[in-house]
Amino acid sequence: MSYKRFKIVGLVLMVMILFFSWAKAETLVTKQETAPSINGYLNLMNYQSSQQLYSLTQSDSTGIQRVNMDVYQFKSKSTKRGFLYSLVVPGAGEFYAGSKIKAVLFFGLEAGFWTGYFTYHKKGKNKETEYLNFANAHWNIYDYSESLVVRYADLKLDSTTLVTSGPDSGRMIVIDVPGIYYDQNGDSIVLSHSLHPEAGHPIDRNQQYYEEVGKYDQFRFGWDDFTGVFLTANRNFYLNLRRDSNSLLDKANRFVMFSIANHLLSAFDAAIAVRSYNRKGEKFSQIDLKIRLAEYNGNEIIPKFSVSTKF
Repeated sequence: MSYKRFKIVGLVLMVMILFFSWAKAETLVTKQETAPSINGYLNLMNYQSSQQLYSLTQSDSTGIQRVNMDVYQFKSKSTKRGFLYSLVVPGAGEFYAGSKIKAVLFFGLEAGFWTGYFTYHKKGKNKETEYLNFANAHWNIYDYSESLVVRYADLKLDSTTLVTSGPDSGRMIVIDVPGIYYDQNGDSIVLSHSLHPEAGHPIDRNQQYYEEVGKYDQFRFGWDDFTGVFLTANRNFYLNLRRDSNSLLDKANRFVMFSIANHLLSAFDAAIAVRSYNRKGEKFSQIDLKIRLAEYNGNEIIPKFSVSTKF
């Protein structure tokens, strides 16, 4: 095909595009209430292209005009936003940066850590309930108090306090003051802790209460199977229940620490992922397409296209 025929065909196509675009311009630029169809989207592209081509025909006195178009419309993303997203929900920042595989990985780890936490925390609390009930059933503060009075009557441990409220109202309890005591036979007892309540107050069965009755030898008298040995079967069973409960709760707490670490690691990784995304996008966004009308053979005007990029 000769150059003249090529030019004629090009002009005809340009006129057809312009005519079609002008005919549809009003409907293309009007805001639609419903989502545009595929045909409408293609019409919009044709209209925008025709406007750019039409501007080429409006040349200056030299007959030359340039049009620069961005081939790759790039919008950078916020590094801080990606960091905060993953700091709140691990994986969210990676998803924001377009790294879906790592987003699933961090979110999956987070879900796994919290599943582990709730699993071990529940088991630990169940064991805690078990050892509390066991202590209430097999260790008695009044047996402990009476044993001190009977076994060490001359140790000046006969001072008592009256419980006037709560389920133990009306009961007397020996005030077990910490110290080393000797009886008339030379036997000694070491009282390192005290469980006696304040006068007029109910017995406070708190965390310290349940720890001491099993942990310290002085409270061995309160176990219902005490026969003179320090570590009775019930006391040993109770200590094992407490040990299991504490171990399970410690494991649950470790999962919380793992979760915190996952939040921080995901946050920093998301910031790096967003920076990498921006660098790649900025590199490709340097591609420019230029269209201009140029003279040909000194007396003709032809369209010329050029593509450039920056590295």
